[in-house]
Amino acid sequence: MTDAAAQPAVKSIVVERVMPHPPEKVWRALTQSEMIAAFLMQNDFQPVVGHRFNFRAKPVMGWNGITDCEVL
Repeated sequence: MTDAAAQPAVKSIVVERVMPHPPEKVWRALTQSEMIAAFLMQNDFQPVVGHRFNFRAKPVMGWNGITDCEVL
């Protein structure tokens, strides 16, 4: 028996959507920096494994507006 308090809780959010568009169009929306910026936030994303990038938004109290990320 394992001690549940000693192990971190694993939480997941799964969102599934059916897009009424060709896969190529959806892929462009998910992988082109300017298209990501149009619906999410400014970024310097590149679809290259290992590329470190960030999302940038207006800073608010307690958050500088920057989310650091890496393409896996």
